[in-house]
Amino acid sequence: MAEKIKILIVDDNESTREGTQRLLEYEDNIEIVGFAENGLEAISRVEEYQPHVVLMDINMPVMNGIEATQRLQQEAPRTKVIVVSVQDDAHYLKQAFRAGAVDFVAKPITSAELAQAIERAYNSIQAEPTPPSMPAPSQAWPGVQYPAPSAPEGHIVGVLGFKGGVGKTTLAVNIGVGLVQAGKKAVVVDTNLYFGDVGVFLNTHGQHTIIDLAHMASDPEQLEPQAVQSVLISHESGVKLLAAPKSPRESEPISAESVVNLLEYLKREFDYVIVDTSTTLDEVLDASIQVSERLVVVTTPTMPALKDTKILLSLLDVDATEKDKVILVLNQVDKSSRITADQIANYLKRPVAAQIPTDPSAVEAVNQGMALVTLDQRRVSSIRPLLSVVQLVRDAFEKESEEAAEQEAPRKRWW
Repeated sequence: MAEKIKILIVDDNESTREGTQRLLEYEDNIEIVGFAENGLEAISRVEEYQPHVVLMDINMPVMNGIEATQRLQQEAPRTKVIVVSVQDDAHYLKQAFRAGAVDFVAKPITSAELAQAIERAYNSIQAEPTPPSMPAPSQAWPGVQYPAPSAPEGHIVGVLGFKGGVGKTTLAVNIGVGLVQAGKKAVVVDTNLYFGDVGVFLNTHGQHTIIDLAHMASDPEQLEPQAVQSVLISHESGVKLLAAPKSPRESEPISAESVVNLLEYLKREFDYVIVDTSTTLDEVLDASIQVSERLVVVTTPTMPALKDTKILLSLLDVDATEKDKVILVLNQVDKSSRITADQIANYLKRPVAAQIPTDPSAVEAVNQGMALVTLDQRRVSSIRPLLSVVQLVRDAFEKESEEAAEQEAPRKRWW
């Protein structure tokens, strides 16, 4: 029989402790081993019961949850703490992760969401990593210091479309999943703060949104790996998601500087950062465009969409030396359409890089919360064109890397 996850519930309110217990009573793999009314008592109970995970409230008498989490990090590092609080703001979020919590969940929370957070915390329990061994003296030149190799940075790709319904989010999601299928680390970031649908397209959601990280990103030093990973949503395909707020009521204004800091941070953690942009001309969209190394502009062969795309391209104001920055994708192409790709290219003064046919499977995939590129290529006509867009994105950066290497090669000195 598999080991059950042992839980300690810490809260000064008895009805809250009982409510949390009821949320978990039908989870077969979870066992509640004890309760505590404050942080000091929690430390004693952890020593007594040796739980895998502690569900920790913040505001408690005697010792608050933040201080208790700090103590447990030092005295019982193998026990993982999830902070559970009604105080759902960036200040408490940062405090919790700085103290050593592995997750932060806001009340009210469903039993499924709480169980998933507990399982994530339990899965993070692992032995301390073995320190890397130093090279033998004979393997290095005496007196020569070898700098540690820095990890290569990833790339930021913005996906744009001014007309609703052109397939912008579909393309962003499938590019992200397609890159993961190609062995890359990818995150899809939803910067449509009021009507973002990335989570809906992949039928997944989390406790936190881009708003939480954007507030932290106002000061880049506040972006800590543990906090960021907790806010990101893991999808079964392997792609990570940074979701938009669930409704406009939950959204808050964020600055262009925060957006830039956040995307630049993610660029250091992932091979590709795919940004699903909004259709609103604001500083968030402008920041997303400015920081993107490639812009995938998606349109459809209809005059309203083409008119908006022409406006968008004129606003981008990409000069002749940067024309390769824009990848124009024509979506929902019908063979019977009288408007051809060549005519569209002439009208937009930009070559069409890829054409994706009209495909009823696209609507079906969205309704089921699935990425198109995960379906059977033999039955879904749009998959190969979508994968060609993924390859275009990869080729753009791999070509740059090769050119940079060729320019660097003559300057090397071999001894």
